[in-house]
Amino acid sequence: MTEIYISVQGMESQACIKAVTKVIQALQDVQSIHVDIQSGRIEVSRTVNKSDDLIHALNAAGYPSSLDLDEQ
Repeated sequence: MTEIYISVQGMESQACIKAVTKVIQALQDVQSIHVDIQSGRIEVSRTVNKSDDLIHALNAAGYPSSLDLDEQ
């Protein structure tokens, strides 16, 4: 299992958390998601060490994202 940490901009409400969670859950190999709206971070557990699809999906959904290298 791989933990991937992503910084996400624009999350301001419970609706944002639901939208971001739905976007991430639609991708393959995702086991769990933890969204921290206060810090603007998402922790994703997945069976593959791949983050580009996560960031692309979040950006496409209107949530500018980047890999959070401080947590790696």
